[in-house]
Amino acid sequence: MLLAAASACSDKPSSGTDAGGDALTDDANEICQGQCKLTNVTLMFQTTRTIDSAYYGTMFDSPALRIEAYRKAGPGCPTASSTPDYTLILGEVDPNAPSSPMSTANIRDFKGDLLGGPLGLAATMRQIDRTAWVDKTFIAVDVMLTFSSGTAVGHIYATHCDSLDM
Repeated sequence: MLLAAASACSDKPSSGTDAGGDALTDDANEICQGQCKLTNVTLMFQTTRTIDSAYYGTMFDSPALRIEAYRKAGPGCPTASSTPDYTLILGEVDPNAPSSPMSTANIRDFKGDLLGGPLGLAATMRQIDRTAWVDKTFIAVDVMLTFSSGTAVGHIYATHCDSLDM
């Protein structure tokens, strides 16, 4: 199990063990507490909305992760029939690097009131900074994304879901 952290979530050093003990889980809880464990991304387009839940999956042939953040998602891991109002998708986030500037970022407006017409948009400028990461458990990132007609700014705390593994 991999454990990495930046000071944005805690002043404690990242350390742990996966040799059958609970030290890694204890350290993970210490490095990401309070606001770090919340998803709060403000979407500012034709109207302003907030994304409030997130999950991630692993990529089949890459160490990169795919993170999906939602507004009004159903409980638990997403399925093919999930119907959130909005979905923010971060593709190819490198959990082993402090920043993933080359990751793709897209927003989908299933409700139809955020983007003013199109179902989705791709980000033109991306800043995605990892703040904490525990393999197969959670990742926390700060995002600043610019789209042709708006922005998405905030913090994402995403837990792992097998349904998002590719």
